[in-house]
Amino acid sequence: MSLPSTLVQNSVQWLSEAAPCDAVVVSTRVRFARNVAGHPFAPHATSLILQRVRRDIGEAFAQAPHFNEYYSLEMTDVSGTERGFMKEARLVSKEMERGGASRAVYVAHDLRSSVMVNEEDHLRLQALEPGFQLARAQEALTQLEAEIGRALPYAFHPRLGYLTACPTNLGTGLRASVMMHLPALALKREVESLAAPLQRQGLTVRGFHGENSDHTGDHFQVSNEVTLGRSVEEIEELLAATVNAIMEREMEARSLLLTKGGVAALDTIWRSYGVLTNARKIDSNEAMKLLSRVRLGIDHGCFPHLTHAGLNALVAEVQPGHLVLRHGAGEETEERDIVRASLIRQILTAQAQQ
Repeated sequence: MSLPSTLVQNSVQWLSEAAPCDAVVVSTRVRFARNVAGHPFAPHATSLILQRVRRDIGEAFAQAPHFNEYYSLEMTDVSGTERGFMKEARLVSKEMERGGASRAVYVAHDLRSSVMVNEEDHLRLQALEPGFQLARAQEALTQLEAEIGRALPYAFHPRLGYLTACPTNLGTGLRASVMMHLPALALKREVESLAAPLQRQGLTVRGFHGENSDHTGDHFQVSNEVTLGRSVEEIEELLAATVNAIMEREMEARSLLLTKGGVAALDTIWRSYGVLTNARKIDSNEAMKLLSRVRLGIDHGCFPHLTHAGLNALVAEVQPGHLVLRHGAGEETEERDIVRASLIRQILTAQAQQ
């Protein structure tokens, strides 16, 4: 295995912490897109230039004390399963998961921040926090960006702002994203009606793994699409107001579902828990769907031994890469499904006995 064992062992630790609004918000991520001045952007750079960019970034990071606390990983040294694991842990993007020469990632030891090198831009800096913590994540990201900026000159235009490979990131280069769990709104088919007006405000709703991914387990990412012409503060204020409004609608929908749904709603919740605590084989999609229903039961007092933060961590644990690297599953789908079922039974049963 190319990944450090401590990175693998700690991959869900930050998610398992109790955090603000974790009944609805799984995690908060903020990201800056930056490029090194004087070099063509990654999509238009030759392999030689990408090598030079990678070398310059490596030398700069080696001289920055901050990055002594980071793992440094070359994508050519990391297997496909390991790259998938890092995507599941939200350390790299879907694009970075593909690997490639002169690509690398720096990961903080607490896994709350990472820097991707030569993805779409020379640098993609990101900070993660459990629950709804935009300000805290932004503070960490700002410190990270300043540390790198002291060692490398960023491509910047006085009128346009930070220059990026994709025009949608031009300006601040900020992409703030909030992962939300919206089972009640999904059951009422109201998420689509939420998404349409958000686009007019420069926001978007994406799936579990971001752009062009499914809303697995009723998970939705709400993030900004527009950066040019808006300050960091304006983007985050808009996103925060939107997330707060969605949270309010979700909690209202959960209350109505559990009060008006009566026995039928409770039956769905308890059947989901029953399957999860007894199944001997379960695939990822079914596990995510049933865990989503169990989370509704936490709000109704069905499972006083369970927490939203604990289930957030379990959702990460049952992903394919985590099953292979953390729990010894093989690469075959059926074997992973067996290990997944065993892991869920073990965790839910142990929590019930505490």
